[in-house]
Formats: sequence, structure tokens, C-alpha cells
Amino acid sequence: MRSGLRIIFVASVLLIALLLAGCGTPSIDRVDVTWETDPPPRWGLYPGYRQEIPCPKGASYRVDVYSKGKSFAGATVLEAGKGLAFKPAAGSRDIDAEAADPAHLRIYATLRSQEGAGKRMLVLRVERRGDKINFEFPK
Repeated sequence: MRSGLRIIFVASVLLIALLLAGCGTPSIDRVDVTWETDPPPRWGLYPGYRQEIPCPKGASYRVDVYSKGKSFAGATVLEAGKGLAFKPAAGSRDIDAEAADPAHLRIYATLRSQEGAGKRMLVLRVERRGDKINFEFPK
């Protein structure tokens, strides 16, 4: 019986240590995508979610990135004729994008820890296909 209690105690201590190790790691809660029309529909994307939205000529979409329940970075994705354009919101320095080709964007956000260290993370994959645009928040 004593060895059984010892095993349970050691397993509990290891589980607690693993849970506490993950507490200080910054993460992204969700990404909101708002189509800038009247009225403006909004979609909240969580890790693993994908949303297909109509993409008429000249459309623009506001992207807000949330961590710990607060928005910390924002940008606008624009339909620019034959491709997509990216424009960070005023004062947002922790968000940027890379274009693989005119129809694809990868949007990254940099999370800052309490110590000030930055962790750059992929928050959205954006793909335009004809008259539709897809926003995907990878896991």
C-alpha cells in the first residue's frame, strides 16, 4: 500500500509542476475579423477555426488579436485588385504580414512576456479564392 501512495504522490507533484510551467507562457486567445461594411459582421476565430467570407471588389477586413482577454494588435486586410494588401493599425507595432503570393497572406503577432521577451506567432492564414476570402487561425 505504501508504494501505491508514493506513486500517486509523485504523479501528482509532476502534474502540478507541468501545469505551473505553462502558466507563464503567453498565448493568443482569439482573433476577431470584422468585415467593414454596414452593418459590420464580426467573426471570432479560435485556434483551429476557419471562416470563409464574401470578398467583393474593394472589400476591407479589420483584424484584432486578443491575449488574456484584451486586444493588443490590429490591422486591416484589403482586397487590392489582383491581390491582398496588409496595413497595421495606427500604433500597432506587434503585428506584421508576409505575402507568399498576391492571393495569400500570413499574419504574425509578437507576444511580449512580463520580462519583455517577444514570441512571434502565426495568427492568421488569409487566402483569396475568386469572390471569397478565407481566414484561418492555425492551432
